[in-house]
Amino acid sequence: MSYAKPLPQITAGTKPFWEATRAGRLTVQRCAACGKMRFPAASICDDCLSAEAAWVEVSGLGTVWSFCEFHRLYFKGFEPDLPYNVALVRLDEGPRMYTNIVGVPILDIKVDMRVKAVFEPVSDEVTLVKFTAA
Repeated sequence: MSYAKPLPQITAGTKPFWEATRAGRLTVQRCAACGKMRFPAASICDDCLSAEAAWVEVSGLGTVWSFCEFHRLYFKGFEPDLPYNVALVRLDEGPRMYTNIVGVPILDIKVDMRVKAVFEPVSDEVTLVKFTAA
């Protein structure tokens, strides 16, 4: 599989997330001490400073918190997609994720629009999480 865009580096701390996305599941960390859900992965909870956390599956549902449309080329691999959107989605469980909204014309993307996660395999190791209209 050939993919021209930059790929995330899978580390020991993020490996459970990427394993879940390959299986079509969205996960975030939940603090074992206070229960706060967090994304991206972190070594400590920013609420209670506990170092204990577990990866938990979430619904994959959320709302568009904010978005923009890129018209300028920053990475050659994105050239065929210009213009493309970048969105900040607030998951129903609380955390926010940067992503793309797919299958929706840019003029139809709105703040507070309901969205659901979809999964795009881009390499043998990486499946990206994107969102579409719910």
